[in-house]
Amino acid sequence: MNSKTDLGQFISEKKRKKKLQSQELAKILGVSVPYLSQIEHGKRRCPDLRLIKKMIEVFELTMEETNIFYDLYAEASGQLSPDITEYLQSNKSAVKAIRAARDASATDKDWERFIKYLRQNEQ
Repeated sequence: MNSKTDLGQFISEKKRKKKLQSQELAKILGVSVPYLSQIEHGKRRCPDLRLIKKMIEVFELTMEETNIFYDLYAEASGQLSPDITEYLQSNKSAVKAIRAARDASATDKDWERFIKYLRQNEQ
């Protein structure tokens, strides 16, 4: 999958990978076939988060695929990725860190060092 893949393409791709017909997927998700088709073809506004989470379950996405899906959802909806929003809502220190980075005009290089630091301390 390339970086130009949009939300609808991602859903279509995962539907094909699971060998699901549109009718089957729509029934599982509790939506109409036309609605699902409109999402897949980018003709319908982004589905709600409940539907996105159900698709994650149905498609049995890996953590990496889930992150990609959330980022595509965020891009399509014009919102922050839902997993990030949930994390920030449950972690006041993360909010403070984001604001401190903003106030310090943190660069991509600063963030990459911070990510490297966090990953070194995962074990």
